[in-house]
Amino acid sequence: MESPVTLGSRTPEEVEERRAALERGHPFLLFRDGDGQQRIFTLDEDADAITVGRRYEADISLPWDPEASRLHAELSLRAGEWTICDDGWSQNGTWVNGLRLAGRRRLADGDLVKIGRTIIGFHRPGEPGPGPTMVQGELSAAPRFSDQQQRILRALCKPLFADGDGFNPASDLEVADATGIAPAVVTQELDLLARLFGLEDMPRPERRAEVALLAVRSGLVGADDGTQA
Repeated sequence: MESPVTLGSRTPEEVEERRAALERGHPFLLFRDGDGQQRIFTLDEDADAITVGRRYEADISLPWDPEASRLHAELSLRAGEWTICDDGWSQNGTWVNGLRLAGRRRLADGDLVKIGRTIIGFHRPGEPGPGPTMVQGELSAAPRFSDQQQRILRALCKPLFADGDGFNPASDLEVADATGIAPAVVTQELDLLARLFGLEDMPRPERRAEVALLAVRSGLVGADDGTQA
């Protein structure tokens, strides 16, 4: 599954750049600059820390992003795992898969980091994404979901496959409009899906974003599904 950062881009040059980065086998970050151009930043395991921010001195400089702080976040390698921390440097916070970062977090293949307006995909070739926190075998049980639940998931995830950032899922009202299902039923079904994914303790807005990302990562919703409701 491609990151939503790259969906909608079909230029042969960009596809070849991504293929080459994957074949090299080293972890890398993928994002777009202020002109919409693809950027690939290979993570050097010899680096003590990699800084991200609006300053030109940052290892990953985002001067085009007015919502990024001058020093926004830091990536570092800990026991063979790439981690990210904010430590209160940024005004607008750092977000991973729609959840605001608190402390330090380990990054997994396919994670989406939002810094200011910039979405950065973390890729670690050969490492599968983490998937949702569920009972063993539950993730592969897509047929257990009703037709109505699958329609709601497709509509919820549709913005993740759109051109541009495609980071935020559809609202309950947008899902209701796309599927013809009553808004109250949409909300009820999404709450149930969140419980199935083990996310019931999250606040509702963050929970919905995580449900959408997990549905895409797990293959419950694919790019072709994202074009229909």
